[in-house]
Amino acid sequence: MSSKIIRSSIVFGCALAAATLGIGCLTSTPLEPCGDGGTSATPGPTPSGGEGGVAGDDPTKNEANKDGITYRALDGHPGCSTVGLDVRKASAYVPATIPGYKCAAKAYPLVAEDTTKPIVLLMHGNSSTPADWEKFPVDAADALPMLADRLSAQHFRVLAIDVRYDLTDDPKGDNKTENAGQNFDHGWAVPILEHFIESVMKAFPDRQLALVGFSVGPTMARDALRRLHRAGKKPFEHFSNLVFAAGAHHGVSSFRTLCGSNPTMRGKVACELGDRTTYMPTALTGPINGPDGAWETPCLDGDGAFGQHGVCGGHKVAYTTVVMKDVMQGTYQDEFVSEGSSALKGANNQTVSLTDNDLSNYFYNGIFKNHMGSIRSEAALKIIVKALGGAQ
Repeated sequence: MSSKIIRSSIVFGCALAAATLGIGCLTSTPLEPCGDGGTSATPGPTPSGGEGGVAGDDPTKNEANKDGITYRALDGHPGCSTVGLDVRKASAYVPATIPGYKCAAKAYPLVAEDTTKPIVLLMHGNSSTPADWEKFPVDAADALPMLADRLSAQHFRVLAIDVRYDLTDDPKGDNKTENAGQNFDHGWAVPILEHFIESVMKAFPDRQLALVGFSVGPTMARDALRRLHRAGKKPFEHFSNLVFAAGAHHGVSSFRTLCGSNPTMRGKVACELGDRTTYMPTALTGPINGPDGAWETPCLDGDGAFGQHGVCGGHKVAYTTVVMKDVMQGTYQDEFVSEGSSALKGANNQTVSLTDNDLSNYFYNGIFKNHMGSIRSEAALKIIVKALGGAQ
């Protein structure tokens, strides 16, 4: 199958495979006009009226208008469910119990937990599950350990969110105008991820956290953290490291094929991410990247976030990105993203080589092995584990 066919039939990040979307604020308190919960922040420039933000980033507006995305209300969200996880064909497991958390997540075995290490949160790619982070086949004794396996063995507490792609409610007749691949967009996933992060912060108030996101996961994580920040939850003071693998911070290959032609979440997620080839900020990426990328690494310096100063509590967050390098002639071997679309200003932007793909044949018999290589190749695993403070 040619890469052109793949890109026209699959959306983004591990993607193979709503009608009526609710509008609601996930957080338990209203969004404050000051955006940082009332601290003595210094707002940054406001090109179009948002508080320290870009157009569409005004937290005093309703959710759909503020972000250009209709976020699902958590109550009644089809993806906020643990039903059927124990018998699901893809990645069956017993869901983790996290105080206050209503949705699905997987807890990996605690092996003499080292509480000086951050609790690691994992956000999987599109049309996928926490299995992104696990050895494959999971029951094979000789299968190479993946990220969750390695971190658990190195005494980290590891929790992986599951936004339940298997419960998506789009029509599934085809992949051209419907969503047979069961892709999810930011409106589906971000409220669940926001709830997950906030629940873990409350359950472990004295612990540092780290987060690793893959494929569509990085932009979802960045948007969830932005929304928590705007709601005055101070999420960045809880995180020591943010690691983003093969993220589409500046566009995705499926944009031209799916944006505007597919009305389901399959098309919406492509529109939200923008065009990898001729990237222009979107309703999603504008607020998280900021003017000319100025906001791409909030609290990197312990001071500034989203055009505001003095909002990090003096706490510095380390950022790492990893993606397969581009082919010398300027083409892209990764099926969905490129070095340019994945890099963030101020981050430690790392690449793996063109041969560092996924050798495990995970995800539909090894499809998208280059994209998957950013979390499942030995080179990528070493980069990520090191970034989290573990031993390579």
